[in-house]
Amino acid sequence: MEKLLTNLKKKIKSSLLLTKIMWTLLIILVYMLGRLIPIASVSLGNSVFDNVESRALLNQLALVTGGQYNSMTLFSLGLGPWMTSMILWRFVTIFGMFKKNTSVKLHYYRMLLTLAVAVLQSYGICATSDFSGVTFWGVTNIGVLRLITMLTLISGTFILVWLGDRNSQKGIGGMTVLILINMIVSFISSISTFFSENNFDLISFGAQVVIMVCAAVLLVWIAVVTYRAEYRIPIQRVSINSTYAKESYLPIRLTPAGGMPFMYSMTLMMLPPVIINVLLTFYPNNSHLLYLSQNIALTTLPGVLIYIFILYLLSIGFAYYNYDAFEIAKNLRNNGDYIEHVIPGKETQKFLQRKIWVFANVGALFMILLGGAPLLLSFGDSSAVNIALSISNGYIIVSLIMGIIEQVQTLQMWKQYKDII
Repeated sequence: MEKLLTNLKKKIKSSLLLTKIMWTLLIILVYMLGRLIPIASVSLGNSVFDNVESRALLNQLALVTGGQYNSMTLFSLGLGPWMTSMILWRFVTIFGMFKKNTSVKLHYYRMLLTLAVAVLQSYGICATSDFSGVTFWGVTNIGVLRLITMLTLISGTFILVWLGDRNSQKGIGGMTVLILINMIVSFISSISTFFSENNFDLISFGAQVVIMVCAAVLLVWIAVVTYRAEYRIPIQRVSINSTYAKESYLPIRLTPAGGMPFMYSMTLMMLPPVIINVLLTFYPNNSHLLYLSQNIALTTLPGVLIYIFILYLLSIGFAYYNYDAFEIAKNLRNNGDYIEHVIPGKETQKFLQRKIWVFANVGALFMILLGGAPLLLSFGDSSAVNIALSISNGYIIVSLIMGIIEQVQTLQMWKQYKDII
C-alpha cells in the first residue's frame, strides 16, 4: 500500500496536467465549503432581496458571478464586483489613463475599484436583510450588524478573487472554474426542485425528461458548432519554405466574443436593482425610484431592451478585445508574413478591422437571438423568463467547458514537446 501511494505521488508530481487538476479540485473544494458557511449576523436561511419581486431572476443572474442570492453565505456576493470593475476599468483604459503606471500600481487601482463596487453591492443586498444579534460578541446594534455582514461579504469576494488567481497560476480554467461549478450545482438543484415540487406520474415524468434531454442536446450542439466555427484568412509565410506554409491561416471565430457578453451583461444587469435598493433605503417613498424598481427588471419590456442593448455593446467590445487588428497586423509584418493581395502594415490593419467588424456583428446578432429573443417572448412571466435565462446560462456552461478542454489539449500538446524544448 505504501509503495502504491509513493508511485501515485511520483506520478502526480511528474505530470503537469495531473498536478493542475489536483490544484483545481482543491480550490473547488474550498469554494464549495465557502458556499455553505452562513453569515453569523444574518438570520439563518435569510434570502437576499426578499421584498423585490424579481429576486428569483436576480439569483439566476448571480449564477454567472459565482454568487448566490437564495441564502446569505460567505460567497453570496460572488465575483460580481470583480467582473463589474473589469468592465469599468476597460472603459477607463480606452481613454489612455494610467498609461505610465507600473503593473503593480495598475493592479492596486483595479482592486480599489473592485472594493468600491463590492461596498455598493454588499450594502444593497444587506438593505432588506433580517439581522440577528451575535450573542457571543454581544452585538445587537443593527448598524454594527450590517457592517459585519458587509465586511463578511466583501471578504468573501476577495477570497474568491484570490482563489481564482491561484487557480490561474496553478490549476486549470482560472476564474471561470468557480463560475462553472456554481452554475452546474445550481442547475442540478433547480432540476431536482422542479421534479420534487411537481407530482408527475410515470408518463409525464418520462416526457419531461425527454424534453429536457433533447433541449440540452440541441443547446450543446449549437454552442459547440458556433464556438468552433471560424473564418480563415490565408496567410503567406515568406520566411518558411515548406508545404505546410501554404496551409497557414488567420482564424476569426464566428462568435469572436465567445460567451463573455452573456456573463458580463448579466453582471451589469444586477447593478441597477442593487443601486435602486440602496437609494430606496434613504428615499423609500420616492415615486421615480419605485417606478424604476418595478420596470427595470427582466420581467419588463424596458428591462429586456436594456439587457439586449448591453448584450450588443459587449459583443462588439469583446470581439475587438479578443482580436486587436493593430497587434495582429504588426505581428504579421514583424514576422515577414502577409495576407495575399493586401499590403502589409496599415492596409492589413484596415482589412482586418473590416473583417472583425463583420463577425463582431454576426456574433452580436447570434447573442441577441439566443439570449434576447427568448426574453422578448417571455417578459411579464417570471417562470418563462427563468427558462429564457437558462438558455443563456447553458450556453455559458458549454463555452466555459470548451475553453477548459482547449487548455487541457494545449497542456497535453506541450507535454509531447517537453523533451525538445
